[in-house]
Amino acid sequence: MSSKNWKSAISELLREFSFKTTTETLLQTALETRELADPTIIHEDIAIPHCRSILVDDFRIIIGKSDSGIPWPKEKVSVIILFISPVKPSGPSEHMELIKHLAKALRSGGAEKILSAGSPAEAASILKLSYEVNPGND
Repeated sequence: MSSKNWKSAISELLREFSFKTTTETLLQTALETRELADPTIIHEDIAIPHCRSILVDDFRIIIGKSDSGIPWPKEKVSVIILFISPVKPSGPSEHMELIKHLAKALRSGGAEKILSAGSPAEAASILKLSYEVNPGND
């Protein structure tokens, strides 16, 4: 990643989804608001910005890595796992289950592996997620 601060890092990752401009802007605002309220750093060097939104029909997850680190907003992180979950009746529990899944994967030795992962596919595999290159977007 080339971003130098947390807001531009969120924007850089959202652009990878190729959302329509309005959708991207609304998601950017939601993610920034969530992170301002309580930055989601679940392991040293790893941030997990996340939100629920009616603007997506399925989970969207992207992993970004910065060699120089990005202040989040004060602590520096090297890996960002951004995800957006859809708003649906089972949404809150699914959203929390994904957070629990990621936290468990990182706690059980995955954090160090993620930090040294050589590719997005390798990082996804460590987190036990499937990897697709920019699937169809809104």
